[in-house]
Amino acid sequence: MIRARHTKFMVKFSSFYTKVLISIFFGGIKYSGHYEEKGLPILIISNHFSFYDGFIQILLNLKVFKRRLHFMMLEKELRKNIWLTKIGACSISKGKRSSLESLEYAVEVLEDPENLFLFFPQGKIQSLYTREFTFEKGLLSNILENKKREFQLVFNINLIKYGTNIRPVIYAYYETQHITAETDAEAVEIAFNRFAKACFTKQGA
Repeated sequence: MIRARHTKFMVKFSSFYTKVLISIFFGGIKYSGHYEEKGLPILIISNHFSFYDGFIQILLNLKVFKRRLHFMMLEKELRKNIWLTKIGACSISKGKRSSLESLEYAVEVLEDPENLFLFFPQGKIQSLYTREFTFEKGLLSNILENKKREFQLVFNINLIKYGTNIRPVIYAYYETQHITAETDAEAVEIAFNRFAKACFTKQGA
C-alpha cells in the first residue's frame, strides 16, 4: 500500500488552491454544526457526490477541525497522481491481501491526535440527492473493532443550493457523535442516515 507523506509546502499550496477554486465555482460555503475540541484524532464520515468533495473537506478541516487530513484512494488511481500523498492520500487495493495493510494503517492514523481520517462510506460518487446511504463493508468495522485509543466521530453532509444565485452555495453540515466500546458499524450507518435525513430537511431538499 501507499502511505500519506505530507509536506508543508504541498499542504499549504493545496489550501490556497482550494480556496481559489471554490471561490470561482461557488458562491461560498455556509457551515452549520457543533464540534467541541477534545484534543483527539477525528474520523469524519461524509457523503460523496462530486469532484469537489475533497476540496470541500479541506476547507471544512481548515475552518473547524484543524487536523492533518488523511483520505484513502484506490491504489491504481493514486499511482496516477502520486503527488496526492503529499496532502494526505493513502491507498487501498480492494480484494487484495495488501488491503489488510491499508485497514491497519487507518487504525494507525487514528492513534495520533493531530490526525483526521476522512471516510466516504459509499465508496464511489453517487447523486447529490442520495437519501439512503449503504456503507461499504470492512474499513469502518475494522477501525471500530481494532482502535487503540479514543477518537472523535464526526458526521458530515455537504449539499449545494442554487436559489437565485448564478453560482451555487455549499452547505456543510457536521455533528459530533458519541461512541462507546460497543458501537458497531451497523449502528453508525443507522445514525449517519438519520443525520443525513435531518440535513436534507434543513436544506428543504
